[in-house]
Amino acid sequence: MSETFQFNRILVTGGAGFIGSNFVHWVVENRPEARVIVLDALTYAGNRENLA
Repeated sequence: MSETFQFNRILVTGGAGFIGSNFVHWVVENRPEARVIVLDALTYAGNRENLA
Protein backbone atom coordinates (compact mmCIF):
# COMPACT_ATOMS: atom_id res chain seq x y z
CA MET A 1 0.00 0.00 0.00
CA SER A 2 1.54 3.27 -1.11
CA GLU A 3 -0.01 6.53 0.03
CA THR A 4 1.18 10.07 -0.41
CA PHE A 5 0.31 12.48 2.36
CA GLN A 6 -0.27 16.12 1.52
CA PHE A 7 0.55 18.38 4.45
CA ASN A 8 -1.35 21.65 4.36
CA ARG A 9 -0.18 22.92 7.75
CA ILE A 10 3.37 22.61 9.03
CA LEU A 11 4.48 23.66 12.51
CA VAL A 12 8.20 24.41 12.75
CA THR A 13 9.55 24.61 16.29
CA GLY A 14 12.78 26.58 16.45
CA GLY A 15 11.96 28.10 13.09
CA ALA A 16 13.88 31.32 13.68
CA GLY A 17 17.20 29.52 14.16
CA PHE A 18 19.64 28.62 11.40
CA ILE A 19 18.34 25.15 10.52
CA GLY A 20 14.69 25.96 11.18
CA SER A 21 14.69 29.13 9.09
CA ASN A 22 16.36 27.36 6.16
CA PHE A 23 13.73 24.63 6.37
CA VAL A 24 10.97 27.27 6.42
CA HIS A 25 12.42 28.95 3.32
CA TRP A 26 12.61 25.57 1.57
CA VAL A 27 9.00 24.73 2.40
CA VAL A 28 7.75 28.13 1.22
CA GLU A 29 9.58 27.75 -2.09
CA ASN A 30 8.76 24.08 -2.70
CA ARG A 31 5.32 23.70 -1.10
CA PRO A 32 3.45 26.95 -1.86
CA GLU A 33 0.13 25.35 -0.87
CA ALA A 34 1.37 24.68 2.69
CA ARG A 35 0.63 26.98 5.60
CA VAL A 36 3.79 27.35 7.70
CA ILE A 37 3.55 28.23 11.39
CA VAL A 38 6.81 29.14 13.15
CA LEU A 39 7.17 28.73 16.91
CA ASP A 40 10.38 30.01 18.48
CA ALA A 41 11.39 31.32 21.90
CA LEU A 42 13.72 33.87 20.22
CA THR A 43 16.50 33.25 22.72
CA TYR A 44 20.21 33.18 21.84
CA ALA A 45 19.85 31.27 18.54
CA GLY A 46 16.49 32.57 17.31
CA ASN A 47 16.50 35.68 15.14
CA ARG A 48 13.46 37.22 13.43
CA GLU A 49 15.66 38.47 10.60
CA ASN A 50 16.33 34.85 9.58
CA LEU A 51 12.71 34.64 8.43
CA ALA A 52 12.62 37.88 6.46
